Amino acid sequence: MTDKEAKAFYNAAAWKHKRMQILERDHYECQDCRKRLKDAVAAGHILQGEDRKIRRAEEVHHIVELKEHPELGLEDDNLISLCVKCHNLRHGRTPRRFQRKKKLASKERW
Repeated sequence: MTDKEAKAFYNAAAWKHKRMQILERDHYECQDCRKRLKDAVAAGHILQGEDRKIRRAEEVHHIVELKEHPELGLEDDNLISLCVKCHNLRHGRTPRRFQRKKKLASKERW
């Protein structure tokens, strides 16, 4: 699937409808946060701060990437509700504030 096809998919009414269904199915709760909390409790760990929370899901993630298998794009079993933080982690994206700044070749700036 090309980037253009993916953009068309995400703009289509079928995706928008399916996305809402999945968020409602998961009660607008991030499923990765829920699993992390459940696993920690089962293991007897005490979580602190943000790790004790199940964040609100705002995004729906394709478990098997859309570009790799577009035929699974609207399959319930391939979709999971995630918060922005967990969705970014799943895709290996980090917030810009944590990214290392590029070092300049020289300190001189003119």
